[in-house]
Amino acid sequence: MKDFNVGVIGCGAISGNHFHAIAKTENAALRAVCDIDEAKLQKAMKEQGVEGYTDYHDLLARTDIDAVHVCVPHYLHARISIDALRAGKHVLCEKPMGMTIQEAQAMKQAANESGKTLTICFQNRYNGASLRMKEIIDSGELGKVTGGSAFVCWDRNGAYYASCPWRGSWKTEGGSVLINQSIHTLDLLRWLAGGFTLKQATMTAKRLADIIETEDTCDMLLENKEGGRFVFYCTNCASDNENIYLHLNLEKGQLHMDGARLTIITPDGAKLEDFSVAKGVGKDYWGAGHTHFIADFYHRLGEGLPPFITADDALETTRVMDAAYHGHAPIRARQD
Repeated sequence: MKDFNVGVIGCGAISGNHFHAIAKTENAALRAVCDIDEAKLQKAMKEQGVEGYTDYHDLLARTDIDAVHVCVPHYLHARISIDALRAGKHVLCEKPMGMTIQEAQAMKQAANESGKTLTICFQNRYNGASLRMKEIIDSGELGKVTGGSAFVCWDRNGAYYASCPWRGSWKTEGGSVLINQSIHTLDLLRWLAGGFTLKQATMTAKRLADIIETEDTCDMLLENKEGGRFVFYCTNCASDNENIYLHLNLEKGQLHMDGARLTIITPDGAKLEDFSVAKGVGKDYWGAGHTHFIADFYHRLGEGLPPFITADDALETTRVMDAAYHGHAPIRARQD
């Protein structure tokens, strides 16, 4: 199996998950890091024992770097990913796949033109409960998915946004609770439903209107190709970071995911499967899929196989997100 030399661009909070996962991956080795923040850069260089750069173009100019991880703020995802692909590097980009459908399409085009691999970090697909749900759906044992719902109720306060000024801005974050915190769950629901289209969306700022210019709450009505109806709700107004809740109705049963616990309801009764044993690193309510996602990416790359999450696949989640932000204006409250 081929080995890969890796560079990580962006040494903020999420980079720790990537450093840990790369170290656990047998055919990948971290060789360089990059960040415009000198303190973050020096810390990463010291802890990882690699060279560092403040200009990502210098990292991309290295001929010994085979792949880069893009771990920067949202507004830089498309630009840096496209530059990396054109420089002949494989790219593993953190979510989202650009802030708009146009950015995501440009990333896909750059991957196609370069012949290099692009994947987007929707690591929650690798959580045990997620994979088990997909296995049951694909087996057909409970029939087709006929509808469902998903809920993301988390807590983000003013200090969270003040710590990183790019958050809470349309120009640099591209939104808030949908594009940042709950895009993973939207992707998971779409993946399990076999794809869907957005029928209607509502976005509001209920708690953080005086702090951010973007939304802190969003709800959607969605429909899959079989006409199944889905409800999606996310908010940063909760009093705590609750588990992800995802419920699917199938022709012959139901699947209910509460964090890492999956309840399978069949005509013969209900069975609980617990996947709560942590593997890798990550917050419990996020899941800990980075280690599995990154190891699998390099395994497939080494075998000449396409990634588990292709650019085309990630593009469809971006399409739904983009429609919610740009194609469906918020519904105003009734004035009685």
